[in-house]
Amino acid sequence: MTESVEVGEWLLFCLGNPGGRYERTRHNLGWLLADLLSRRHRLSFRAGRAEYFHAEYSLQGRRIRVIKPTTFMNLSGRAVRQYLAIEKPQDFEMMVAVDDVNLPLGRLRLRPEGSAGGHNGLKSIIEKLGRQDFPRLRMGVGPGPSGEDLADYVLENFAEDEWEAVDALLTRAADGFEHWVLHGPKLTMARFNG
Repeated sequence: MTESVEVGEWLLFCLGNPGGRYERTRHNLGWLLADLLSRRHRLSFRAGRAEYFHAEYSLQGRRIRVIKPTTFMNLSGRAVRQYLAIEKPQDFEMMVAVDDVNLPLGRLRLRPEGSAGGHNGLKSIIEKLGRQDFPRLRMGVGPGPSGEDLADYVLENFAEDEWEAVDALLTRAADGFEHWVLHGPKLTMARFNG
């Protein structure tokens, strides 16, 4: 028995930083997830009417919009609010995909709601929307070396020997998001968390 989430459309906000300098960094996992979904479903991202790119596809009759805010991470809430105001999605549910230094590299955690947990992108969204009751998909990048500044760590490129784990994590994250859309939170968390 599934716990299907029947809504008009799903919005997946994939957080990251714009520009080639950040393309392969830990803080850009959200954008990397959007790019994987783009390859999987042959999507073409187009510029929105404010600070975001977006694309859409259908998954077993469910409409999904994938959004890449083009603000820097700490201002993600501004882009999310702009998107909702301009595109005016109807009867929607949203999920936010982010990196997480509190999870080991390769670990995935999906939750139906929660606090920002120290993540500035989530903090910005919560502040701008005035709510935190939205699902989030956290992708582990590990805590970084002892003594290294956290801001420096998340803005560093993944090491070459980490990419196999990163690629596997992104595939699992894409699968987890789509499973949530089709089967709901309970079954998805049991299958993909941990």
